[in-house]
Amino acid sequence: MTSNPFRVHKSIFAKFTLSFISVGLIPLIILSYISLQTFSGFMERYATNNYDQMLLYASRNVEDMFMKYNNISKLMYSYGVGGQYGQLGQAIAALSKENDYRLTMTVNDFLQTILYTDRDLLSVFFVQPNGTYHNLTKNNAALDYQYKYPRTEWKSQMEKNRNGLAFFPTHKQEYYLGATEQVMTFGRNLTDVLGSSKIEGDLVGTFYMDVGLGAFHEIFKQMSLNNRDRVYVVDEHGIILYCNNTSEIGTMYEANLSDDILHLRQETAANHLQIIGEFYKKEMFLKLEQLLQTITIVIGLCIVSLIVVAVWFSNRFSRPIRSITREMAKVESGNFDTQVTVQSADELGLLAHGFNKMVGRLQEYINVVYVAGLKQKQAELNALKSQIRPHYLYNTLEVIRMNAIAEDANEVGDMILSLSHQLKYVLDYGEETVPIRAEKANVEQYFQLMVIRYGEHRLVLDFRFDSNLLDCAIPKLSLQPIVENAIYHGIMPKQGKGTIRITIEKSEANQLFISVDDDGVGMSEETLASVQHNLGQSSSLDTGSSIGLINVHERIVALYGMEYGVEITSSKHIGTTVRLVLPITREVNNRAKRHSG
Repeated sequence: MTSNPFRVHKSIFAKFTLSFISVGLIPLIILSYISLQTFSGFMERYATNNYDQMLLYASRNVEDMFMKYNNISKLMYSYGVGGQYGQLGQAIAALSKENDYRLTMTVNDFLQTILYTDRDLLSVFFVQPNGTYHNLTKNNAALDYQYKYPRTEWKSQMEKNRNGLAFFPTHKQEYYLGATEQVMTFGRNLTDVLGSSKIEGDLVGTFYMDVGLGAFHEIFKQMSLNNRDRVYVVDEHGIILYCNNTSEIGTMYEANLSDDILHLRQETAANHLQIIGEFYKKEMFLKLEQLLQTITIVIGLCIVSLIVVAVWFSNRFSRPIRSITREMAKVESGNFDTQVTVQSADELGLLAHGFNKMVGRLQEYINVVYVAGLKQKQAELNALKSQIRPHYLYNTLEVIRMNAIAEDANEVGDMILSLSHQLKYVLDYGEETVPIRAEKANVEQYFQLMVIRYGEHRLVLDFRFDSNLLDCAIPKLSLQPIVENAIYHGIMPKQGKGTIRITIEKSEANQLFISVDDDGVGMSEETLASVQHNLGQSSSLDTGSSIGLINVHERIVALYGMEYGVEITSSKHIGTTVRLVLPITREVNNRAKRHSG
């Protein structure tokens, strides 16, 4: 009883595959799991720390903002009015006693200067102790004169905070008619220290600044918050001074204690404001999750690739044995035309190489003794036929032409002569490319036949060229099919005389352009689109009038590359232009020489 060798091979294949997967796959899965967990934890800590650093940076910017408006409010102590009064405080104190209109001019000049020192300053007020106030605003809003400015609680706070900067939480500018914009207000008292006997000076007025929330926007827009994320600026009483969700401004802060939210908090050192961030973890770690998904997919692909490689390698290891067995059976049955594919340089490869060498020598011996002799005789016979048939055809056409001339049928004789020249040109199998002058002569012979057939009143051929280009090589029979298409599909369907113009020129990019223009019936946009589409398709499946164009296009592409070929444009009732784009070369490609080499 003989054993089945394939069962052994399958067993080796299965064992080798399982071993390869076990050694490579299990460690890969374990290592991938540990790496993903470590990487995920690291990235979460990194993202959290990054957001915390952004809040810290924002808190420092808030401190800087308060410091900026503190410095702006102090400008009234250094603001000089000139003349006999010197400083602003002295001027206001003196002019208030005189009730001079110059008081209004002096205060307004100061307010005008301060208002445009900062883009987020929206309006400024100066309130005298007697309740008279002066106001300037950037948006030209009208004051509500029934409103008693400033608020009572503001006045109380300014009395307590005589020399410092006061801050009033975010509110609407209700003292302007129709105002809806929310602002925060800074206040500072102005005292006349130089003109008073009191140490702290006499109070000459209070300066208020309305600052838009754009100051906060500029600070927090750099954080690139998601739609549901919230960032708050909360004062020491828990009132929300600013939030990226403006509807919460002015309300008491209540923390969102959801487990889906990461809470971060920073406090400003100078004014005890809290910068609070509430970030949704799902959106915060969205990019991390996407990255982990990508890594998981890559690891999965690696696992699949490992399995595929294991199966492929095992199959590759056992395949040569099966292949040698099959080919030995063929040789045993008398079929020596067989070879084993050598896939490696190991012992199996050496065995396959030795088998191929043995079969090759046997096949070579048989070919030398028998097959080679038959092929040689057949080749000689084919060569003889290829010489006899054209020669016989030329001689026969010449006999017919001479008989036509003898019978005074000169026109028929000319047609036969043109046909003979064309057949000789077509049946010359030695060349793939020819000089342009040879292709031009063939087109002229063909056109002479067409003129005899249809008459000079129907067809005109016009060649335009630079004689220096006539020695350039182009694919043989690349112009005649295009001229034939122009005659039958362009000029013949229309009434009257038609002209075919062939232009040969060199482009600025050192390319050869050969354009065949006709003034025939042209093509519709649909037909033109179909022909242009067919130029990019396999000619083996094409039929109809475009097959000649496709054949020429494919031969040009095959010889010179994809950047060359045939281009076509057409307009209905105007005509068609076919342009050949070729490299400039003067070397004729001789097929016979190439094969003999």
